[in-house]
Formats: sequence, C-alpha cells, structure tokens
Amino acid sequence: MTRYLLDTHALIFWSAKEWVSGEFIALLDRQAKQGNVVVSTISFWEAALLSKKGKIRISNIHEWKSGLLENTNIKIITPSASDMIDSTLLPDYHKDPFDRLLIVQAQRHKALLVTKDTAMQHYSVKTYWI
Repeated sequence: MTRYLLDTHALIFWSAKEWVSGEFIALLDRQAKQGNVVVSTISFWEAALLSKKGKIRISNIHEWKSGLLENTNIKIITPSASDMIDSTLLPDYHKDPFDRLLIVQAQRHKALLVTKDTAMQHYSVKTYWI
C-alpha cells in the first residue's frame, strides 16, 4: 500500500480540480477512496495564511476544510514535537518550515510526498507529481 502525503499546493489544486491534469485528479480521487491520502494539519494552517495574504482564494477556510473531510476519505496527520525538532535538523536545502515539516512527516509515515517543489528532492524522501 502506497500512502500519498499532499503538499499544501497539491491539496489546494486537487480540491479545486484546477491547475493539474485529469490524470492527477483521478489518481488522488482513487487513492483517497482507499484511505491512502494523508494531509498534515499544517497544510490547513498554511492555506489559511495564504488566503489571508490574498495569495489563494478560498472564501471560508473552515468550510473548505470541513468539506474536504466530509467528502473524501483523506486521513489527517498531526506533527509531533519530534517531527518539529527533526525538521530543524534537516540540511538547509529548503528554507520553508512548512515544507521541511512535511518532509519529516513523509519520512515518518513512509509516504510519497506529492509536490511539484523540486527542492524537496534534495532530501531522502520520495516525491511524486504528475
């Protein structure tokens, strides 16, 4: 069984069904139905920050999150204190603290990190993008 941990942009693109291929959407839809898609709680925090800054358009983050949880079979993972500490110990290829934490969570949960961010390929984490 392969697990897919969605980077925040992958979650946003998949939920909007925009900016990604139909093949990408279909794959994640199938995997979500099987319970193989995981999302970190930090992605909802990052999405809320992006919305507040006007970088993405989600009118109500709470409704968006609730809709995702009600209409998909995604699993939510929460970073542990160890995950947070370990994210600071990664080599400094990537400066974004959200992404560094996702890298550690993907490693701990043995998940493919679904991201188009090529900087994450510098770490010992498997990435996936269509």
